Amino acid sequence: MYARELMIWLHERLAERGSLDQTRKRFESLRGHNLLPRGRQNAAVRLSNEQIASAVLGFAHPAPGYAGHASLILGNLHTVGGVNASFKSAATLNDTIAVLVGPAGDRSSLQRLTLSVERDFGDDEYVAVLRFRENNETKTVSFVSKYAVSLFQPGAEKGYDHDKLDRLTAIERSLGPNFFRDLSRTVSVSRQLDRPLKTDWREYETEEEKAEFHRRLGAGQSSHFLNLRVDAQVTWPKEPTRMEFGGHHFVLFPKTKEHSHSISIDLARERISADTARTLINRMLSVMSWCDNQPASLHEGWSGNSIPVPVPRQDLALMTMHEWLFYRTLSNDEDLMRCLAYYRDGLNAYSVGLASHAVLSFFRVFETRYDTRKPVTDWVNSVFPSVKPFILESALQAFEADRVQENVDVGTYVYRNCRVATAHAARDVPSDPDGAEESRRLLNASKIMQHLARYFIKQEFKFSSSYLTDEPGREGNNS
Repeated sequence: MYARELMIWLHERLAERGSLDQTRKRFESLRGHNLLPRGRQNAAVRLSNEQIASAVLGFAHPAPGYAGHASLILGNLHTVGGVNASFKSAATLNDTIAVLVGPAGDRSSLQRLTLSVERDFGDDEYVAVLRFRENNETKTVSFVSKYAVSLFQPGAEKGYDHDKLDRLTAIERSLGPNFFRDLSRTVSVSRQLDRPLKTDWREYETEEEKAEFHRRLGAGQSSHFLNLRVDAQVTWPKEPTRMEFGGHHFVLFPKTKEHSHSISIDLARERISADTARTLINRMLSVMSWCDNQPASLHEGWSGNSIPVPVPRQDLALMTMHEWLFYRTLSNDEDLMRCLAYYRDGLNAYSVGLASHAVLSFFRVFETRYDTRKPVTDWVNSVFPSVKPFILESALQAFEADRVQENVDVGTYVYRNCRVATAHAARDVPSDPDGAEESRRLLNASKIMQHLARYFIKQEFKFSSSYLTDEPGREGNNS
Protein backbone atom coordinates (compact mmCIF):
# COMPACT_ATOMS: atom_id res chain seq x y z
CA MET A 1 0.00 0.00 0.00
CA TYR A 2 1.23 3.47 -0.91
CA ALA A 3 1.04 6.41 1.49
CA ARG A 4 -1.56 8.19 -0.65
CA GLU A 5 -3.78 5.09 -0.73
CA LEU A 6 -3.54 4.78 3.03
CA MET A 7 -4.30 8.47 3.55
CA ILE A 8 -7.57 8.20 1.60
CA TRP A 9 -8.53 4.93 3.33
CA LEU A 10 -7.94 6.30 6.83
CA HIS A 11 -9.56 9.63 6.00
CA GLU A 12 -12.80 7.92 4.98
CA ARG A 13 -12.95 6.00 8.29
CA LEU A 14 -11.35 8.23 10.91
CA ALA A 15 -11.68 11.86 9.79
CA GLU A 16 -14.52 14.36 9.69
CA ARG A 17 -16.27 14.72 6.36
CA GLY A 18 -14.97 17.46 4.13
CA SER A 19 -11.68 17.73 6.04
CA LEU A 20 -9.24 16.14 3.59
CA ASP A 21 -6.91 19.12 3.99
CA GLN A 22 -6.69 18.28 7.70
CA THR A 23 -5.83 14.67 6.87
CA ARG A 24 -3.12 15.89 4.48
CA LYS A 25 -1.71 17.93 7.37
CA ARG A 26 -1.65 14.78 9.49
CA PHE A 27 0.36 12.92 6.86
CA GLU A 28 2.65 15.91 6.37
CA SER A 29 3.29 15.86 10.13
CA LEU A 30 3.98 12.11 10.02
CA ARG A 31 6.50 12.62 7.21
CA GLY A 32 8.07 15.49 9.13
CA HIS A 33 8.63 13.14 12.07
CA ASN A 34 10.22 10.60 9.70
CA LEU A 35 7.44 8.07 10.28
CA LEU A 36 6.50 7.86 6.57
CA PRO A 37 8.62 8.07 3.39
CA ARG A 38 9.45 11.65 2.47
CA GLY A 39 9.87 13.33 -0.91
CA ARG A 40 8.83 12.74 -4.51
CA GLN A 41 11.50 10.07 -4.95
CA ASN A 42 9.87 7.95 -2.22
CA ALA A 43 6.23 8.42 -3.22
CA ALA A 44 6.14 4.97 -4.88
CA VAL A 45 7.66 3.19 -1.86
CA ARG A 46 5.22 0.68 -0.39
CA LEU A 47 4.63 1.11 3.32
CA SER A 48 5.69 -1.45 5.89
CA ASN A 49 3.27 -2.67 8.57
CA GLU A 50 5.13 -0.52 11.09
CA GLN A 51 4.68 2.61 8.95
CA ILE A 52 0.98 1.82 8.50
CA ALA A 53 0.73 1.48 12.29
CA SER A 54 2.33 4.93 12.71
CA ALA A 55 -0.24 6.44 10.34
CA VAL A 56 -3.11 4.91 12.32
CA LEU A 57 -1.69 6.35 15.55
CA GLY A 58 -1.47 9.75 13.84
CA PHE A 59 -5.26 10.03 14.17
CA ALA A 60 -5.23 9.74 17.98
CA HIS A 61 -4.71 13.44 18.66
CA PRO A 62 -7.53 15.86 17.70
CA ALA A 63 -5.09 18.45 16.30
CA PRO A 64 -3.69 17.47 12.85
CA GLY A 65 -0.41 19.27 13.55
CA TYR A 66 0.24 16.96 16.49
CA ALA A 67 -0.17 13.76 14.41
CA GLY A 68 3.53 12.99 14.08
CA HIS A 69 4.31 13.93 17.67
CA ALA A 70 1.44 11.81 19.04
CA SER A 71 2.29 8.85 16.80
CA LEU A 72 5.94 8.94 17.83
CA ILE A 73 5.08 8.85 21.55
CA LEU A 74 2.18 6.40 21.31
CA GLY A 75 4.10 4.01 19.10
CA ASN A 76 6.89 3.77 21.64
CA LEU A 77 4.63 2.99 24.60
CA HIS A 78 5.57 -0.31 26.27
CA THR A 79 3.43 -3.07 27.73
CA VAL A 80 2.76 -3.13 31.48
CA GLY A 81 4.11 -6.45 32.66
CA GLY A 82 6.56 -6.84 29.80
CA VAL A 83 6.42 -8.96 26.66
CA ASN A 84 4.87 -11.95 28.45
CA ALA A 85 1.79 -9.85 29.24
CA SER A 86 1.52 -8.37 25.73
CA PHE A 87 -0.62 -9.23 22.69
CA LYS A 88 1.17 -11.75 20.47
CA SER A 89 4.50 -10.95 22.22
CA ALA A 90 4.59 -7.43 20.77
CA ALA A 91 6.82 -5.19 22.91
CA THR A 92 5.41 -1.77 21.93
CA LEU A 93 2.11 -0.31 20.77
CA ASN A 94 3.46 0.22 17.26
CA ASP A 95 4.54 -3.43 17.13
CA THR A 96 1.07 -4.48 18.32
CA ILE A 97 -0.74 -2.57 15.58
CA ALA A 98 1.75 -3.87 13.01
CA VAL A 99 0.79 -7.41 14.07
CA LEU A 100 -2.92 -6.59 13.73
CA VAL A 101 -2.33 -5.17 10.25
CA GLY A 102 -0.21 -8.11 9.10
CA PRO A 103 -1.55 -11.33 7.60
CA ALA A 104 -0.63 -13.34 10.70
CA GLY A 105 -2.51 -11.05 13.09
CA ASP A 106 -5.38 -12.84 14.84
CA ARG A 107 -7.97 -10.06 14.80
CA SER A 108 -10.84 -12.33 15.81
CA SER A 109 -9.70 -12.31 19.44
CA LEU A 110 -9.45 -8.51 19.57
CA GLN A 111 -12.25 -6.66 21.33
CA ARG A 112 -11.05 -3.07 21.33
CA LEU A 113 -7.95 -0.88 21.19
CA THR A 114 -8.38 2.50 22.89
CA LEU A 115 -5.90 5.33 22.35
CA SER A 116 -6.07 8.09 24.98
CA VAL A 117 -4.72 11.63 25.08
CA GLU A 118 -5.02 12.66 28.73
CA ARG A 119 -5.15 16.41 29.34
CA ASP A 120 -5.12 19.01 32.11
CA PHE A 121 -3.48 22.42 32.38
CA GLY A 122 -0.05 21.01 31.56
CA ASP A 123 1.31 18.72 28.87
CA ASP A 124 -0.61 15.88 27.24
CA GLU A 125 -0.01 12.34 28.43
CA TYR A 126 -0.49 9.36 26.11
CA VAL A 127 -1.69 5.88 27.11
CA ALA A 128 -3.44 2.98 25.40
CA VAL A 129 -5.44 -0.08 26.45
CA LEU A 130 -6.08 -3.21 24.38
CA ARG A 131 -8.61 -5.89 25.31
CA PHE A 132 -8.79 -9.32 23.70
CA ARG A 133 -10.14 -12.82 24.35
CA GLU A 134 -7.86 -15.71 25.17
CA ASN A 135 -8.84 -19.09 26.60
CA ASN A 136 -12.44 -17.90 27.05
CA GLU A 137 -11.48 -14.93 29.20
CA THR A 138 -10.93 -11.24 28.55
CA LYS A 139 -7.38 -10.02 28.94
CA THR A 140 -6.31 -6.39 29.21
CA VAL A 141 -3.01 -4.96 28.02
CA SER A 142 -2.02 -1.42 29.03
CA PHE A 143 0.67 0.60 27.29
CA VAL A 144 2.62 3.25 29.23
CA SER A 145 5.69 5.44 28.84
CA LYS A 146 9.00 3.68 28.32
CA TYR A 147 10.30 5.56 31.36
CA ALA A 148 7.93 3.73 33.75
CA VAL A 149 10.53 0.98 34.11
CA SER A 150 9.08 -0.50 37.30
CA LEU A 151 5.85 -1.38 35.43
CA PHE A 152 7.65 -3.61 32.93
CA GLN A 153 8.50 -6.29 35.49
CA PRO A 154 6.74 -9.67 35.02
CA GLY A 155 3.44 -9.71 36.88
CA ALA A 156 3.14 -5.90 37.12
CA GLU A 157 -0.06 -6.04 35.06
CA LYS A 158 -1.89 -7.99 37.79
CA GLY A 159 -1.99 -5.10 40.25
CA TYR A 160 -2.23 -2.35 37.65
CA ASP A 161 -5.40 -0.26 37.33
CA HIS A 162 -6.03 -0.41 33.58
CA ASP A 163 -8.95 2.05 33.72
CA LYS A 164 -7.42 4.82 35.81
CA LEU A 165 -7.36 8.42 34.55
CA ASP A 166 -4.55 10.52 36.02
CA ARG A 167 -5.43 13.80 34.27
CA LEU A 168 -8.61 15.88 34.33
CA THR A 169 -9.93 14.61 31.01
CA ALA A 170 -9.08 12.19 28.23
CA ILE A 171 -9.79 12.32 24.49
CA GLU A 172 -10.17 8.74 23.33
CA ARG A 173 -10.35 6.95 20.00
CA SER A 174 -11.32 3.28 20.02
CA LEU A 175 -10.65 0.89 17.14
CA GLY A 176 -12.41 -2.46 16.87
CA PRO A 177 -11.62 -5.80 15.19
CA ASN A 178 -13.54 -4.88 12.02
CA PHE A 179 -11.34 -1.82 11.49
CA PHE A 180 -8.17 -3.91 11.57
CA ARG A 181 -9.77 -6.72 9.55
CA ASP A 182 -10.68 -4.33 6.73
CA LEU A 183 -7.31 -2.55 6.89
CA SER A 184 -5.37 -5.83 6.79
CA ARG A 185 -7.45 -7.04 3.85
CA THR A 186 -6.92 -3.78 1.94
CA VAL A 187 -3.17 -3.88 2.54
CA SER A 188 -2.96 -7.52 1.46
CA VAL A 189 -4.91 -6.90 -1.77
CA SER A 190 -2.79 -3.83 -2.58
CA ARG A 191 0.41 -5.82 -2.18
CA GLN A 192 -0.85 -8.75 -4.24
CA LEU A 193 -2.06 -6.60 -7.15
CA ASP A 194 1.16 -4.57 -7.04
CA ARG A 195 -0.29 -1.81 -9.18
CA PRO A 196 1.97 1.13 -10.12
CA LEU A 197 1.47 4.36 -8.23
CA LYS A 198 -0.98 6.81 -9.77
CA THR A 199 -0.71 10.27 -8.29
CA ASP A 200 -0.50 13.92 -9.18
CA TRP A 201 3.20 14.70 -8.81
CA ARG A 202 2.38 18.36 -8.22
CA GLU A 203 1.46 17.49 -4.65
CA TYR A 204 5.17 16.96 -3.99
CA GLU A 205 6.29 20.34 -5.35
CA THR A 206 5.60 22.07 -2.03
CA GLU A 207 7.37 19.27 -0.19
CA GLU A 208 10.45 19.63 -2.40
CA GLU A 209 10.53 23.33 -1.70
CA LYS A 210 10.35 22.52 1.99
CA ALA A 211 13.18 20.00 1.60
CA GLU A 212 15.42 22.71 0.16
CA PHE A 213 14.37 25.05 2.97
CA HIS A 214 15.27 22.37 5.58
CA ARG A 215 18.64 21.78 3.94
CA ARG A 216 19.39 25.48 4.42
CA LEU A 217 18.56 25.02 8.10
CA GLY A 218 21.11 22.20 8.40
CA ALA A 219 19.00 19.06 7.91
CA GLY A 220 20.75 16.05 6.40
CA GLN A 221 20.21 12.34 5.81
CA SER A 222 21.45 11.37 9.28
CA SER A 223 19.74 14.20 11.17
CA HIS A 224 17.93 13.56 14.47
CA PHE A 225 16.45 16.82 15.72
CA LEU A 226 15.40 17.75 19.25
CA ASN A 227 12.61 20.37 19.18
CA LEU A 228 11.79 22.39 22.32
CA ARG A 229 9.23 25.09 23.09
CA VAL A 230 10.43 28.45 24.43
CA ASP A 231 8.54 31.20 26.26
CA ALA A 232 10.53 34.32 25.47
CA GLN A 233 10.29 38.08 25.68
CA VAL A 234 13.86 38.47 24.45
CA THR A 235 14.75 39.56 20.91
CA TRP A 236 13.91 36.75 18.48
CA PRO A 237 14.33 36.33 14.72
CA LYS A 238 11.18 36.87 12.63
CA GLU A 239 12.08 34.01 10.25
CA PRO A 240 13.41 30.47 10.94
CA THR A 241 17.11 31.07 11.54
CA ARG A 242 20.17 28.86 11.91
CA MET A 243 22.73 30.15 14.39
CA GLU A 244 25.79 29.01 16.34
CA PHE A 245 26.41 29.11 20.08
CA GLY A 246 28.94 27.25 22.19
CA GLY A 247 30.34 25.40 19.19
CA HIS A 248 26.93 23.98 18.17
CA HIS A 249 24.26 25.03 15.69
CA PHE A 250 20.62 25.70 16.57
CA VAL A 251 17.51 26.55 14.55
CA LEU A 252 15.26 29.24 16.05
CA PHE A 253 11.60 29.32 14.98
CA PRO A 254 9.48 32.45 15.60
CA LYS A 255 6.06 32.49 17.24
CA THR A 256 3.09 32.31 14.86
CA LYS A 257 -0.66 31.76 15.12
CA GLU A 258 -0.06 28.01 15.16
CA HIS A 259 3.39 27.70 16.73
CA SER A 260 5.31 28.84 19.80
CA HIS A 261 8.81 30.21 19.89
CA SER A 262 11.00 27.11 19.66
CA ILE A 263 14.57 25.88 19.25
CA SER A 264 15.74 22.80 17.37
CA ILE A 265 19.14 21.10 17.42
CA ASP A 266 20.41 18.14 15.40
CA LEU A 267 21.57 15.69 18.08
CA ALA A 268 23.19 13.35 15.55
CA ARG A 269 25.16 15.78 13.42
CA GLU A 270 26.07 18.01 16.36
CA ARG A 271 27.14 14.91 18.34
CA ILE A 272 25.44 16.00 21.53
CA SER A 273 23.07 14.31 24.00
CA ALA A 274 19.55 15.62 24.63
CA ASP A 275 20.37 16.64 28.22
CA THR A 276 23.59 18.39 27.22
CA ALA A 277 21.71 20.16 24.42
CA ARG A 278 19.01 21.37 26.82
CA THR A 279 21.69 22.67 29.19
CA LEU A 280 23.46 24.50 26.35
CA ILE A 281 20.17 26.04 25.18
CA ASN A 282 19.48 27.18 28.75
CA ARG A 283 22.94 28.81 28.80
CA MET A 284 22.14 30.65 25.58
CA LEU A 285 18.76 31.80 26.92
CA SER A 286 20.49 33.05 30.08
CA VAL A 287 22.81 35.20 27.95
CA MET A 288 19.88 36.48 25.90
CA SER A 289 17.91 37.28 29.07
CA TRP A 290 20.88 39.19 30.47
CA CYS A 291 21.35 41.21 27.27
CA ASP A 292 17.66 42.15 26.96
CA ASN A 293 16.88 42.12 30.69
CA GLN A 294 13.78 40.07 29.79
CA PRO A 295 12.58 36.55 30.73
CA ALA A 296 13.07 33.41 28.61
CA SER A 297 12.30 29.84 29.64
CA LEU A 298 12.72 26.42 28.02
CA HIS A 299 9.87 23.91 28.04
CA GLU A 300 8.73 20.54 26.72
CA GLY A 301 9.38 19.07 23.29
CA TRP A 302 10.40 15.86 21.57
CA SER A 303 13.17 14.34 19.47
CA GLY A 304 13.38 12.05 16.45
CA ASN A 305 12.66 14.31 13.47
CA SER A 306 14.91 14.22 10.43
CA ILE A 307 14.17 17.94 9.97
CA PRO A 308 13.86 20.85 12.42
CA VAL A 309 10.17 21.26 13.34
CA PRO A 310 8.43 24.25 14.99
CA VAL A 311 6.55 23.33 18.17
CA PRO A 312 2.74 23.79 18.12
CA ARG A 313 1.41 26.40 20.52
CA GLN A 314 0.63 25.12 23.99
CA ASP A 315 -2.40 27.25 24.81
CA LEU A 316 -3.53 26.95 28.41
CA ALA A 317 -6.90 25.32 28.84
CA LEU A 318 -9.77 27.55 29.90
CA MET A 319 -12.50 26.43 32.28
CA THR A 320 -15.82 28.18 31.82
CA MET A 321 -19.29 27.82 33.31
CA HIS A 322 -22.48 28.15 31.27
CA GLU A 323 -23.97 29.85 34.31
CA TRP A 324 -21.45 31.67 36.49
CA LEU A 325 -21.68 30.49 40.11
CA PHE A 326 -19.24 31.90 42.64
CA TYR A 327 -20.25 32.27 46.28
CA ARG A 328 -16.90 32.66 48.01
CA THR A 329 -16.13 35.51 50.39
CA LEU A 330 -12.90 37.30 51.28
CA SER A 331 -11.32 35.73 54.35
CA ASN A 332 -10.12 37.94 57.19
CA ASP A 333 -7.33 35.48 57.97
CA GLU A 334 -4.20 37.19 56.62
CA ASP A 335 -2.10 34.05 57.12
CA LEU A 336 -4.50 32.09 54.89
CA MET A 337 -4.51 34.76 52.18
CA ARG A 338 -0.71 34.88 52.25
CA CYS A 339 -0.54 31.09 51.84
CA LEU A 340 -2.96 31.26 48.91
CA ALA A 341 -0.75 33.92 47.32
CA TYR A 342 2.31 31.66 47.70
CA TYR A 343 0.36 28.74 46.26
CA ARG A 344 -0.75 30.70 43.18
CA ASP A 345 2.79 32.01 42.76
CA GLY A 346 4.00 28.40 42.67
CA LEU A 347 1.41 27.41 40.05
CA ASN A 348 2.39 30.38 37.89
CA ALA A 349 6.09 29.55 38.19
CA TYR A 350 5.53 25.90 37.29
CA SER A 351 3.42 26.84 34.25
CA VAL A 352 6.36 28.72 32.70
CA GLY A 353 9.04 26.23 33.77
CA LEU A 354 10.63 28.27 36.59
CA ALA A 355 11.62 25.25 38.67
CA SER A 356 13.50 26.98 41.49
CA HIS A 357 10.77 29.57 41.97
CA ALA A 358 8.04 26.92 42.00
CA VAL A 359 9.87 24.91 44.68
CA LEU A 360 10.35 27.96 46.92
CA SER A 361 6.78 29.23 46.47
CA PHE A 362 5.16 25.94 47.46
CA PHE A 363 7.64 25.51 50.34
CA ARG A 364 6.75 28.97 51.70
CA VAL A 365 3.16 27.77 52.23
CA PHE A 366 3.99 25.34 55.04
CA GLU A 367 7.06 27.34 56.06
CA THR A 368 4.61 29.88 57.49
CA ARG A 369 4.22 27.48 60.42
CA TYR A 370 7.23 25.15 60.25
CA ASP A 371 10.09 27.59 59.77
CA THR A 372 13.14 25.60 60.91
CA ARG A 373 14.64 22.36 59.67
CA LYS A 374 13.46 19.79 62.24
CA PRO A 375 9.81 20.91 62.48
CA VAL A 376 9.39 21.04 58.70
CA THR A 377 11.10 17.69 58.04
CA ASP A 378 9.05 16.04 60.79
CA TRP A 379 5.82 17.50 59.38
CA VAL A 380 6.59 16.42 55.80
CA ASN A 381 7.46 12.89 56.92
CA SER A 382 4.27 12.65 59.00
CA VAL A 383 1.83 13.83 56.31
CA PHE A 384 3.48 12.34 53.21
CA PRO A 385 1.64 8.99 53.51
CA SER A 386 -1.67 10.92 53.39
CA VAL A 387 -0.57 13.00 50.40
CA LYS A 388 1.03 10.17 48.44
CA PRO A 389 -2.18 8.58 47.02
CA PHE A 390 -3.07 11.83 45.24
CA ILE A 391 0.23 12.19 43.37
CA LEU A 392 0.50 11.17 39.72
CA GLU A 393 2.30 7.83 39.61
CA SER A 394 4.96 8.90 37.12
CA ALA A 395 5.78 12.01 39.18
CA LEU A 396 5.96 9.98 42.38
CA GLN A 397 8.30 7.40 40.83
CA ALA A 398 10.67 10.09 39.55
CA PHE A 399 10.61 11.88 42.92
CA GLU A 400 11.34 8.66 44.82
CA ALA A 401 14.20 7.78 42.47
CA ASP A 402 15.81 11.20 43.07
CA ARG A 403 15.28 10.95 46.83
CA VAL A 404 16.67 7.41 47.11
CA GLN A 405 19.74 8.50 45.16
CA GLU A 406 20.42 11.08 47.88
CA ASN A 407 19.80 8.42 50.57
CA VAL A 408 17.62 10.71 52.73
CA ASP A 409 14.05 10.66 54.02
CA VAL A 410 11.29 12.65 52.28
CA GLY A 411 11.34 15.53 54.76
CA THR A 412 15.10 15.98 54.51
CA TYR A 413 14.98 15.81 50.73
CA VAL A 414 12.28 18.48 50.53
CA TYR A 415 14.09 20.77 52.98
CA ARG A 416 17.74 20.22 52.08
CA ASN A 417 17.80 19.12 48.45
CA CYS A 418 14.94 21.35 47.30
CA ARG A 419 14.48 24.37 49.55
CA VAL A 420 18.12 24.95 50.59
CA ALA A 421 19.45 24.00 47.15
CA THR A 422 17.30 26.63 45.43
CA ALA A 423 17.30 29.36 48.08
CA HIS A 424 21.05 29.39 48.76
CA ALA A 425 24.23 28.92 46.76
CA ALA A 426 25.18 26.11 49.14
CA ARG A 427 28.32 24.20 48.25
CA ASP A 428 27.11 20.91 49.74
CA VAL A 429 23.84 21.00 47.72
CA PRO A 430 24.63 22.97 44.55
CA SER A 431 21.79 23.68 42.13
CA ASP A 432 22.35 24.99 38.61
CA PRO A 433 18.99 26.13 37.11
CA ASP A 434 20.41 25.92 33.57
CA GLY A 435 21.18 22.20 33.97
CA ALA A 436 18.63 20.05 32.13
CA GLU A 437 18.66 17.24 34.69
CA GLU A 438 18.50 19.66 37.63
CA SER A 439 15.61 21.54 36.06
CA ARG A 440 13.74 18.26 35.54
CA ARG A 441 14.42 17.18 39.13
CA LEU A 442 13.18 20.44 40.64
CA LEU A 443 10.12 20.74 38.42
CA ASN A 444 9.07 17.25 39.41
CA ALA A 445 9.81 17.93 43.09
CA SER A 446 7.68 21.07 42.90
CA LYS A 447 4.69 18.92 41.89
CA ILE A 448 5.08 16.87 45.07
CA MET A 449 5.53 20.06 47.11
CA GLN A 450 2.37 21.45 45.49
CA HIS A 451 0.43 18.53 46.97
CA LEU A 452 2.06 19.13 50.37
CA ALA A 453 1.15 22.84 50.23
CA ARG A 454 -2.44 22.06 49.26
CA TYR A 455 -2.72 19.54 52.09
CA PHE A 456 -1.36 22.12 54.54
CA ILE A 457 -3.90 24.80 53.51
CA LYS A 458 -6.83 22.41 53.72
CA GLN A 459 -5.80 20.98 57.08
CA GLU A 460 -4.49 24.14 58.73
CA PHE A 461 -7.27 26.50 57.66
CA LYS A 462 -10.13 24.07 56.88
CA PHE A 463 -10.40 25.90 53.57
CA SER A 464 -12.91 24.77 50.92
CA SER A 465 -11.87 24.33 47.29
CA SER A 466 -15.43 24.74 45.96
CA TYR A 467 -16.71 27.80 44.09
CA LEU A 468 -20.05 27.36 45.85
CA THR A 469 -19.30 27.63 49.57
CA ASP A 470 -16.71 28.72 52.14
CA GLU A 471 -17.49 25.64 54.22
CA PRO A 472 -15.19 22.66 53.62
CA GLY A 473 -17.11 19.80 52.01
CA ARG A 474 -16.54 16.07 51.84
CA GLU A 475 -13.74 16.36 49.33
CA GLY A 476 -10.42 14.50 49.33
CA ASN A 477 -7.72 15.99 51.51
CA ASN A 478 -5.58 16.73 48.50
CA SER A 479 -8.06 16.86 45.66
